[in-house]
Amino acid sequence: MKMQYTNTLNNKSIIGIMRRFCSNIEPRLTEHGSRVAYIVFRMLHKAELCSATELRDYCLLAHIHDIGAYKTEEISRILQFETHNVWGHCSYGYLFIRYFSPLKKLAPAILFHHTAWNLLEAQAELTSSIKNVAQIIHIADRIDISMSVEKNSWKDTRNSLIKGKGTTYAPHLVDLAAKLNLTQTIEEEQRTDPDYFDFLTSIPLSTNNTTDYLKMLVFLIDFRSSYTATHTITTTSISYELALLLNLPESQINQVLCGSLLHDLGKIAIPLEILEFPGKLSSQAMSIMMTHVDLTEEIFGGAIDETIQRISLRHHEKLDGSGYPRGLTAKELTVAERLVAIADIISALTGKRSYKDSFPKNKITDILRNQKNAGLLDPYIVDLTIKNLDMILDNTYDRCTPILSVYDKLNEEYESILQLHTLEDKLNFILSLQDPDLEPVWP
Repeated sequence: MKMQYTNTLNNKSIIGIMRRFCSNIEPRLTEHGSRVAYIVFRMLHKAELCSATELRDYCLLAHIHDIGAYKTEEISRILQFETHNVWGHCSYGYLFIRYFSPLKKLAPAILFHHTAWNLLEAQAELTSSIKNVAQIIHIADRIDISMSVEKNSWKDTRNSLIKGKGTTYAPHLVDLAAKLNLTQTIEEEQRTDPDYFDFLTSIPLSTNNTTDYLKMLVFLIDFRSSYTATHTITTTSISYELALLLNLPESQINQVLCGSLLHDLGKIAIPLEILEFPGKLSSQAMSIMMTHVDLTEEIFGGAIDETIQRISLRHHEKLDGSGYPRGLTAKELTVAERLVAIADIISALTGKRSYKDSFPKNKITDILRNQKNAGLLDPYIVDLTIKNLDMILDNTYDRCTPILSVYDKLNEEYESILQLHTLEDKLNFILSLQDPDLEPVWP
């Protein structure tokens, strides 16, 4: 059967979730992306150079144009808005969007969104569309830095663009930008513009695209560390297998899938040194770790179906009330919530860390039995899990292997791009890339 993870979400919901999610990484970078997206909208909205659907996608791409900085060491420099060495975040952002977003066809624009026009224009292998999108984001990025960071006036910003016309910036796009006539700060322009948000939410995303955007956020969390690269898909896969074994109806399986997919969004705000700590966390560090559930709820912002939200937010609750964050008891926890809690534990036990290998099957079953006997986990689901553990783990391994393959490929390609020194070499390299033979597989 065809599972639908996110059939209750619309454009407004997904855009809000993406914004709140990214704000938990670095608000200044997120606000910059939001303003750049708005400038892109203002430049193109009435220019009739693209369709409405294309413009929506360009705006969404602009929102996340610095997504590569969330993984690389460039985030500090980007926050200072330095541009002398940008290939790290441009390269990782290009690869991440190419492999893990619905905007993969536009990914080359991210690689070249800091490239001067006189260099970009000479690249015959790039389509005019990619050159234009890269330059539109480049120009919008420079406008925001000039006005929002350097506090220049629109007149001075406009003159700077005109000065770079034909060299740094594409002439036809400078002419387009010069018509903006920004009389307020970009934040004020955006806040008082009734057309912008209405436009973004008026062109519906497909259900598949909505799911893919959420998966993109999940990969951004998991890929912060090689030790967590498959945690979410492992949890989701095990939850799916348990839901099938319990003969849950299709509608409830969809809720389980979506709830388990989103259960750790709040971990994007947890420091990497805590996520990767080699051993038992201190009480202080554990208190910080435990906030990821409340952070997940904040990211949802009321946009998620209530049943799905509860499944996501209750994966650390225990039947005896000793769990967190609410200390709920058995009578308050549904079957779906109980099975995702068990799936999350198995995912953690099967995951490799810097200080341990994956636990063997007998160790996993011992831990599950002990927690069942202590009154922490649902006894029926635990027994069903243990009885079918080989099948559950085999199916989950089959689903995780392709994602690990792509993850490794992405990191190898990222290092390769950084070793190249000329624009031509980088372009030739990306044109030589082949999509992975094994694509990410979800239930």
